[in-house]
Amino acid sequence: MSSTGGPAAREMPIIHRIFRRQFAEVRDLVQQAPTADATRIVAIADHLGFLLDGLHMHHTTEDDLIWPKLLDRAGLDAPLVERMEVQHQQIDASVAEVRTAMSVWRSAPTPATSSALADRIGDFLVVLEGHLDEEEQVVVPLIDRHLTETEWQEIGQRAFEKFTPAQRWIATGQMVEVATPEEVATMFGQLPPPVKVLWHLVGKRKYRRYITPVRGGTAYWTDGGGERTVGGSGRSPS
Repeated sequence: MSSTGGPAAREMPIIHRIFRRQFAEVRDLVQQAPTADATRIVAIADHLGFLLDGLHMHHTTEDDLIWPKLLDRAGLDAPLVERMEVQHQQIDASVAEVRTAMSVWRSAPTPATSSALADRIGDFLVVLEGHLDEEEQVVVPLIDRHLTETEWQEIGQRAFEKFTPAQRWIATGQMVEVATPEEVATMFGQLPPPVKVLWHLVGKRKYRRYITPVRGGTAYWTDGGGERTVGGSGRSPS
């Protein structure tokens, strides 16, 4: 089933891209982090927890605000929506395994616990990516077909309101980082001018300060406009 090119088809893959890329990145960081670096271990574990919480908020938003509307309106396509509900339950079970392994690793970081957590994240990613692929291919077009643009915007606002004010800068930074320059321009074009100014004056710095310890202080990040900066310095790499 092809995409209708509506707002869900444009925006849902960006949200999914955060989960695809940052969970895979964390799996690698867990294996690379020195077990004696307690500060780094905490930063990575906190970030993994934030990603898992963000995924839960994303899925509960779908469960509460999207799936009921689709089940009511999608007719013969309703079984596709029901598959998404079942897959969310499967993902929840895999998330529980990741959280358990994360708790063990955080309390006692060793090569063995690092490997165990990386393996659990890898298993989880197989389940998650299969779900995201199917959702984008067959369910996102249903969202664009059966929900109005106003309903979609309200759902996005409700989802974003689940974050604390401080977490909203992190979530915005994650979206900006994985989006193309064109996607960033579209996203910020929908925001009030003061919000855009605050992102450049405050939010970008807050996200850099958050993500730098997770990546070890020297990792590059991209602001969506093509700028690559190093760690917390804001310098462009040579």
